[in-house]
Amino acid sequence: MKVYKKIKTRKGTIAGRSIRNLAFLGIFLILGVGFIAGEMLYRRNLDIYTKYVYSYGHMIADNISGIAPTKFLETETKDDEYFDIRYTLMTAGIYEDEFKDFYLVVPTEDDLIYISEIYHNLPAGSEDLSDVQAEFLEHRLYRPDEKEAMMQALSCTKMPEEEKLFVGLRELGGERLATALVPVRSMENEVPALVGIDVSIAAIWEAQMNLYIMLALTIIVITSVGIVIHYRVLERTTIRPIQSLKQDTDQLVSKLDSSEEYVSDVRTGDELEALAHSIEEMDRNLKRYIRENTAITAEKERLSTELALAARIQKDMLPREFPPFPERCEFDLYASMDPAKEVGGDFYDFFLFDEDHLGLVIADVSGKGIPAALFMMKAMILLRNCVLAGLDPKQALEQLNEQISVNNSDSMFVTVWLGILELSSGRLTAVNAGHEYPMLKAPDGVFALYKDRHGLAAGTVEGIRYRDYELQLEPGSMLFVYSDGLPEANDSDGRLFGTERTLNALNENPARHPEATLNAVREAVDAFVGEAPQFDDLTMLCLAYYGPDGKTGNEEAEHV
Repeated sequence: MKVYKKIKTRKGTIAGRSIRNLAFLGIFLILGVGFIAGEMLYRRNLDIYTKYVYSYGHMIADNISGIAPTKFLETETKDDEYFDIRYTLMTAGIYEDEFKDFYLVVPTEDDLIYISEIYHNLPAGSEDLSDVQAEFLEHRLYRPDEKEAMMQALSCTKMPEEEKLFVGLRELGGERLATALVPVRSMENEVPALVGIDVSIAAIWEAQMNLYIMLALTIIVITSVGIVIHYRVLERTTIRPIQSLKQDTDQLVSKLDSSEEYVSDVRTGDELEALAHSIEEMDRNLKRYIRENTAITAEKERLSTELALAARIQKDMLPREFPPFPERCEFDLYASMDPAKEVGGDFYDFFLFDEDHLGLVIADVSGKGIPAALFMMKAMILLRNCVLAGLDPKQALEQLNEQISVNNSDSMFVTVWLGILELSSGRLTAVNAGHEYPMLKAPDGVFALYKDRHGLAAGTVEGIRYRDYELQLEPGSMLFVYSDGLPEANDSDGRLFGTERTLNALNENPARHPEATLNAVREAVDAFVGEAPQFDDLTMLCLAYYGPDGKTGNEEAEHV
């Protein structure tokens, strides 16, 4: 009972499932083995009954074989032969009370003629035959399958080992009988009649049911004992070690941050012990991973802090106050730089190095991230120094190329567009070192791409000679320069924003002032890119030239 209660409380456990499987196996054995064994026993008992009944029938047939029943069959009169046959049948029933009936039957083509003795009412061991109820010379039509059985018995073709009981030919008071038909041979070796013996097959079925019950009880007992033994063994070899592993893993999880290592006490010598060793190894690996991950996280936080600081330093290096020269009315400008990572490799710059000259720079360093940002700051400082030293754009870029080509082990380079605008005349002198083409808008016109002269990017090779060019900006003109992150911005399908979309964004309202122009371009890029991540730094600079007296600029501003 104690084991049963423990089993009952573990329905959803390994033990519960194993026990259910054993119970199903027991039921399968009861049904399968019981059916097979019962069928074998039934056939065996039926074979024993058949041999016994036929041997008894042959004995009766031998006693009758010397009597010729033909005369009283023809006249249906009770002659000496008749009484001899009657006496033989009646005495056969006295000494064998297991059989239900003995009779002599004469098959014809149309019907059956029974010379029958119903002896089963006779007291066992009685020699008095006067009370026996007998019906003789009873004519009866054939029942289904009866004629075939009778004719088969008359033919005498069966060997003794092939003799069988005919089941269901006759019934007695609702009881199903099995019939043995033994031929009676006359003195002339003819077979004028058959001896019939009816036996009940209830005894066979009863023996079969007894076997079923015995097998079922045996299997139930064996299965129950097996379940108890299996549970005891399972509890010792599996359940307790698993429970120990569960408790250990619970403690392992709660002590992951401690230095104490997990040591298993499971010693089963099987897969559970191997699992326990794996958990020990997992505990060591987890603790090592936590230590390493803690160190990596701290390092990442430190790098993140340093990157944020580097991003602030980089932004502080770029001019960020707009309008940058509020006292000057000859021009207006606006610029922006959006890095693809925390820090970028693009930069822009503008500065007045005297009262009449404005320097404009936009550049793109190869690569991204910290290396590009460091190289960018170096190039920006060197280029500004070259311009402030009085060098023209051509000379400034050549000087920059020589300075950054020295000790350039990583082969980094920078594309640069550099222009110097003479504010009094609107004359712009510029150099393009492998950078994007600028876009210009004439007064009362629209933006168009200006394909200027290109040179190699600074830092690619020493000794580069650049060629400058001049543009004449009229009051009301606008200049737009940018890095390749603008036309190469791509959407989720990989399509590029391109030059045409850039010009369309600029020309939706070409009369806008520089800040509004850059904002419009940025909105167009964001709408095009959608959810796709930013691939490259995006830097833009826009200049509006209003003339030396600034009147056109004021009117332009009022128009906007």
